[in-house]
Amino acid sequence: MRKRTEYLFAVTAVAVATAVCFAMFPFLELTNLVMVYLLATTWVATRGHRGPAALASAMSVLSFDFFFVPPRFRFSVSDAQYVWTFAVMFIVAMIISHLTIRMREEAEAARQGEQRSVWLMEKAAKAEVEVESERMRSSLLSSVSHDLRTPLAAIMGSAGALLEKKAVIANDETRTLLENIESEAERLSRLVQNLLETTRLESGTVQLNKSQYPLEEIVGSALEYLEKALKGRKVAVNIPEDLPVVAVDPVIFEQVFVNLIENGIRHTPPQSPLEISAGKEGANIKVSVADRGPGIKKEELERVFEKFYHGKDSPGAGLGLVICRAIINAHGGRIWAENRLPQTSRTVLQRGYRDTSPNPCRGCRAGFSSAAPWRGL
Repeated sequence: MRKRTEYLFAVTAVAVATAVCFAMFPFLELTNLVMVYLLATTWVATRGHRGPAALASAMSVLSFDFFFVPPRFRFSVSDAQYVWTFAVMFIVAMIISHLTIRMREEAEAARQGEQRSVWLMEKAAKAEVEVESERMRSSLLSSVSHDLRTPLAAIMGSAGALLEKKAVIANDETRTLLENIESEAERLSRLVQNLLETTRLESGTVQLNKSQYPLEEIVGSALEYLEKALKGRKVAVNIPEDLPVVAVDPVIFEQVFVNLIENGIRHTPPQSPLEISAGKEGANIKVSVADRGPGIKKEELERVFEKFYHGKDSPGAGLGLVICRAIINAHGGRIWAENRLPQTSRTVLQRGYRDTSPNPCRGCRAGFSSAAPWRGL
């Protein structure tokens, strides 16, 4: 449609030029009328493409011959020199059209290049602001977290010491208050630790000290750390004796289990059982932490790994799974979230000799797989 309009404009421009030449014919030489047609051709070239410009050039020569070159109103030529005039007129018109269109295209390219440069500059400036904002936030979180660790340690220590005195805990109300103080202080201490761990992992300063380590010892250490939080819950641990040792940083990797088990505790009813199992699956080792929670909404399966994100009715600061993903990424793995029915979920950890995508499992709460090999397999 646009090209048709351009061709129609070319015909109209030549018609207008012819009308102007008719008005000027009694007063000007024929060579001056040629300039009018060249002007019309240039006008077409500034607005359209090469096809309409070529049409305008050809129609200008034909119109000039038919209407103004003797004998008029015929395409025959009485003087052979006009043939050269027509040829030169057409060539000049084509050259002018080509140069005009080329200049217009170069100007458009320059304009687009300038717009792209401005866009890139704005994007770079925005990215720089975001990076600086994130750096300042991380520095602030790190500073505040460090400042909170000492008073929290003092609170927990004082509460623990008082709970060991018989005279103090003889009063049920006093004992309950002290237990609440100790429990909430421990929870706040874990939050502070998560903030510090997140800052360290995101800064890229964490050095992994990998060693061959039995998986059951890492799981056992995590369960021991959460002994109070797991009080009253049944935890079934199923890890085969012949499961190969794993090459990980045991201290950092333990935090993955701590956070995932805490996540299961936080999102399931009291007394609800948990199950931790492991096994070889092909070239992989798979570990799962299963619970009987309500699961995760489909639209939140990926967002739960975003910093400070948590569900509408979910407690916590939204850092536990962020740390899990950072630790697993540092070990060359990945983490994902899935649901299983009915009303159960589990955390799945998977790693093998090659990059093996996790098979869909009904009810995985979260997990990871890695392309790096397990040593010992």
